[in-house]
Amino acid sequence: MSFFKSFFKGLTGGGRPSGTFYDFQVKCKRCGEVIQGRVNIWNDPSLEFDEAGKPYYVCRKVLISDGGSCFQQVEVVFKFDETRRVRDRQITGGDFVEKA
Repeated sequence: MSFFKSFFKGLTGGGRPSGTFYDFQVKCKRCGEVIQGRVNIWNDPSLEFDEAGKPYYVCRKVLISDGGSCFQQVEVVFKFDETRRVRDRQITGGDFVEKA
């Protein structure tokens, strides 16, 4: 498992996804554990339209801690524009962790 964590640690995202994936980190409000998440920007988001008819993409992910006894769900919702840049993000049950 540590191989995959170290492999994916280098694939970081910011506002602009790198390649196929948008990587992010969240911190659980209950136990404080930092959880890694990832969105495949070409397969995961669903197409929606705003009030003006402009297209955008939405992706919802639910993350659960993999260690300890905390099974709190952290839900994130990302909205991407048509160029797959993050337009908005929301979180329930945790906080986003900015990568250094």
